[in-house]
Formats: sequence, C-alpha cells, structure tokens
Amino acid sequence: MIAVFKQAGRVLARIELRNPERLWVHYCVVISAVVILLFGSHLLDRVEAKNGHQASEAIEMSTQQLLHAQKVVEAATEFVVGNAADSRQLDKAIVHFQDLHHTIANSGDLPAAVQQRLFDGAAPLYQDIRRFTALAGHIVQATGPQQMEALTHLQYQYLSGGLQQELTSQTSLFSDQLAIDTRRILEVRLALFFFSAAVLMAEAFWIFLPAHRLVRSTFRKLRRQAEMLRKSRAKLEEMNAKLVHMAGHDPLTDLPNRKSLTAFITNAMADKSIHESTLLLVGLDDFKTVNDTLGADYGDALLIAVGQALQSCIDEEDFVAYMGNDEFVLISAEPAKVIIARIMASLDQPFMIKGRRVPTKASIGYLTLGPQTGGPLEPVADAGVALQSAKSAGGKTARQFTADLQTEQDCFQNLQIELIDAIKNGEIEPWFQPQIQLSDGHLHGAEVLARWRHPTRGLLSPFHFLPAAERAGLMIDLDHAVWTAALRYARAWQDEGIWRPCVSLNVAPDTIADPHFLERFLLVLQRSGLEADQVIVELLETTFIGGDDDMVSINIDGLAESGVAVELDDFGTGFASLSRLAQLPLTGVKLDRSLVSPLPDHGADSIVRAVLALAAELGLLVIAEGVEETAQAKHLDDRGCAVAQGYGFGKPMPANEFQSWLQVNVGKAVNINQNLVKSA
Repeated sequence: MIAVFKQAGRVLARIELRNPERLWVHYCVVISAVVILLFGSHLLDRVEAKNGHQASEAIEMSTQQLLHAQKVVEAATEFVVGNAADSRQLDKAIVHFQDLHHTIANSGDLPAAVQQRLFDGAAPLYQDIRRFTALAGHIVQATGPQQMEALTHLQYQYLSGGLQQELTSQTSLFSDQLAIDTRRILEVRLALFFFSAAVLMAEAFWIFLPAHRLVRSTFRKLRRQAEMLRKSRAKLEEMNAKLVHMAGHDPLTDLPNRKSLTAFITNAMADKSIHESTLLLVGLDDFKTVNDTLGADYGDALLIAVGQALQSCIDEEDFVAYMGNDEFVLISAEPAKVIIARIMASLDQPFMIKGRRVPTKASIGYLTLGPQTGGPLEPVADAGVALQSAKSAGGKTARQFTADLQTEQDCFQNLQIELIDAIKNGEIEPWFQPQIQLSDGHLHGAEVLARWRHPTRGLLSPFHFLPAAERAGLMIDLDHAVWTAALRYARAWQDEGIWRPCVSLNVAPDTIADPHFLERFLLVLQRSGLEADQVIVELLETTFIGGDDDMVSINIDGLAESGVAVELDDFGTGFASLSRLAQLPLTGVKLDRSLVSPLPDHGADSIVRAVLALAAELGLLVIAEGVEETAQAKHLDDRGCAVAQGYGFGKPMPANEFQSWLQVNVGKAVNINQNLVKSA
C-alpha cells in the first residue's frame, strides 16, 4: 500500500511539473471527489444507522410479542387453575399481545421473509395468532369444565401447536435480516474504501472517524440487544418449565394433580409396570371441622403437612397425588398392608400447624391394580367407594374395594335420593316407646323414634336410613318432620282426654348445631299447642365431640330458658366429659342399654351405681334403656333409678297402636311382660 501511495505521488508530481496550471484542476477534482465520497459515505452511514434502528425495534417488538404470548398462557392458567378472582390480568395480556401483533403486521418495512411468514404460505402466522387470541378470550367466557378444556387447548396450541416456535422464528428472521443488511453495507463500504483509499486517506480521515465511532456504538447496542434476547430466551424457557409444572401440579400442596395422576396410570398401564401395584385413596376424617373451627389457613397448612407426610411413606419410584378437598392418591408397589400401616402411623401423631397441635386421622380405600384395570380414573372411583365405606364405618380404618361394596354404595345413594321424597311425602313416621316409673309402674312419658314406611321395601328402622340421611345432610329436615308429626299425635291424645303427654324427641348432632334450630323447634312446639314441660329433647353424647360446640351450647341454653328439658342419651358410651355434665343445663341422662343388659352382674352394677351416684349429686333424672327382665327392673329400682324403658314394658309402636296401649295402661301400674313380641 505504501508503494502504491509513492507511485501515485510521483505521477502527480510529474503532472504538476508538466502542467502546473492543471494542479488546481486536479485539486478541484480531488476536492470534488472528496466531497462526493464524503456525501456518499454520509448517506451510507445513515442507511446503516436507520436499518440498525429499525431492526432493533423489530427484534424488540418481536421479543415482546413472544413474552406477551407467554403471559397470556400464564394468566389463563392462573385464572382457571388458581381460581383468580377476575379476568382482568388475562384480558390485559390478550390486548397487549394483539397490539404488538398489529404493530408488527402494519409495519411498512417488513423483510420479505417475515412478510411471507405473516401473510403468505399454507399456514400464515397471523391465522395462528388469531386462533390463539380467540381461544384465550373463550376461556374468560367459558365456565366449569369448558374452561379447563379451553386452557388445555390453549397450552397445546402454544407449546405443541407451534405458536411458540413460530414467534421465536419470527424474531430470528428479523435478526437474520439485520445480519444480511449489515453484510451488504459492509461490502459496499469495503468497495468504496478500496476505490477511494488513495484520495481519501489524508483528506477524509476526520470524516471516517466519527462514522467509525457511530458504527461501533451501533454494534455495541446490537450486541447488548442480542444479549438481552438470549437472556429473554432463557427466561422464556424457565417460564415454560414453570408453566408445564403448574399444569401438572396442585398450587397448594405442589403435589401432582388429577391430570398428572391420569398420565402416570396411563403410561404405567402401557408399559405394564403398574400391574400388581396398590392404589390407595386417603381421605382425612373430620377435615371440615378443622376448617370450621380453626380457619381455612389451618386447613390448607394441614393439607400441605399431610401431603409431605404421605410423600415420606412411599419409595422414589412410587407416586402420590392430591385429588382436591381432603383426598390423596398413592400408588405403590409395596403390599397393601405394609403401606397402609405406614400411612396410619405417619398420621397418628398430631401435626404442629402455626404453633398449634392439630390432630388428624384418615380413612383409606384401596385396591390392587392389574391387567383387568379399566380406564385411568376408574380405579380411583372404585377406591372412592371403598373410602366412603371406611368413613361410614367410623373412620380411621381401611377398606378394600369389592363388587359388593359397589352394589352397597349404589343402594346407599339411591336411598339418599329416595329420602328427600320420603320426608316431603310423610313416609317418615313417629313411633312411640313408653317410659315407666320404677317406683309405682305408672307411665312417665314416651320416646319418639323414627320409622320409614318405604313404598317398596316395607318398614325400615333407623339403622337402615339414618346413615344415609346424615351423609346427605338431611338430618335437620328429618328431625323437623318427626317432631311435627309426633307433637300432632300427642296433642290429639291430650284433646281426647287419653293422656297428658310427655314426649322425648331425639335431636341429631347436626340439628342441634344448626343456628336456626331454636326458632324452628319452638315454632313447632307453639303450633302443636303443647306446653314446654311436655317436651324433652334427647341429645347424643357424640354431639359434644366435633361440630360447632359453641352453637350447641347456645341452643341448649336457649331450650333450658324456654322451659324445655334436655337429657343426654346413651350415657356411658364414653364420649361426654364429666365437666360438660356440670356445665350444661341438663335435667337427666339415659343409661345406655350396654350397661343395663348385664345386670345384675357385679361389674355392670358397679358402673350403674357410680352413674346413679353422680346423677344424684348433679340432680339429674336417670332413665335406663333396654330393660327387658323383671330382675333388671327390680335391681335398678333398688339402686335408685327413677325411670326405665325397654321391650319388657313396651316395644316401639306406631301412633295407632300406642294410642290403644295408652287406653289400656294410662293410670295403671305397668308390669314387665316378657311375652311381648320384640321388634326392631
């Protein structure tokens, strides 16, 4: 290059010496060339800067479009899975995404490749974007299962349907176009440099330096944007992984959800690795009590703690999922007895929740998975039948699913449905069992018992339908129907002069815990025309373990203030505390038949004497249940028991039979008659 410059200098020197007057012309030509080259270089720089700026904006908008598409999917997932309060976040994400797409699509300087990707070809990108935004908008308008189905389609279209790849590809096209434009400009600049190097080396040095600085600044900006793009891509991949995790896991417990459980069972069934495994459905007993008494925060924390405890019960290759409410599913290759024992042991001790010890117990329904297993959720449904059977048996137990359990469950559900109509149609009728004063044998009162005169199954005892009523939440309506009918009969007997009645009405735990119990009960009593001292309310000991204990106490106090006597039924079964007996305004206790039937056995007699002494100390009347023999009645009378009832004095009778019994026995001493036919 130095030799070229020397040769050019010698040529110019010879020309100058030959024609000195032409030097000015040469200088003018050189100056003109310099001006032209400067102007051309300036134009080239402006074109390069403009292209770089446009490409930078296009890359930024394309990247933002990709991020807003991700935000649409994330907002839709939060709206459906996370039960968001409203759809404003989703609507906002959709609007931002649509605005960016409109801006890009209406840009007048789109590269040909981007133009073709957007509007030409077999599947233009704008059609995918319209379908994507339409599906996202449909989620806001859909309800229930339609929302989850629309969310699944939205996630599929974004992740597996190619929209994410198409948007990423669009960004790459802008980057590629920027590289092409830059390369072309560099080629022109290189040619210009070689063409004008000889004449511009000295004169235009001060022009190219600012241009060089501008170019370096532009490249630094592009490098920063490229780095930002790489970071955005990494963040996008992280958000995608988070989205996939959220789709398959419960947001509260972080355990796999129903969708993941279905996929696990389907895959395991496909490769036959699930055969002979045990599926267990674990349900917490009385979980509603935790929520009602301690609050939903404690309930949520308890679910998280139980989920962690169940995870510690299984091996790494086993599976645990949260099904919602208070139910968890475990799939383990271990024998059922082994895993059940481990689960029960892990839940046996109370959990420490926010500084409080929260006891819990669980019931388990389980079955063995095998080649004959149906669809992925069918064994879960079967385990649910076994779980309900375990809970009906009292909880804290495990039941294996059998065909008989399914039949029993179907019958139980039919019975629940029939009960609704039975209560409305008056098929639940009151029966009456006499209560006798042991001192003189005269009638003390009558306990009202419920019977169901089923149109096809005949007469059903409480044993057959009360569990169904409790599970269906019908105990309040059932009790109300029995009270109304019983007091109507009692008032009729009083009006006919047969008997001034004193009837004992059973009240279920759900009923006495009802905030509207007192007003409903007193309204029934007022409409019957009977006095408050003619009605006794009998409560089970189980009323005081679980439920809304404060509401129970309020209602009991309200009954006492209204003059209605309250007695504790089945006393001696071990639930009620002695402190509660002293605190509540009770008038009597009913000695459970399990303590009466062994009399005059010495062991049973010791317990009976202790109960009678306690009742005497507290001023409570004692009614003995299940008295069937003369020896039992005499023994109780000798120990100071005031009242007895049982088949020995009279079986439970429908209203017409009890009226006949009253007409014969009112005002007389009723003796034990062991020839009475016993009935349920």
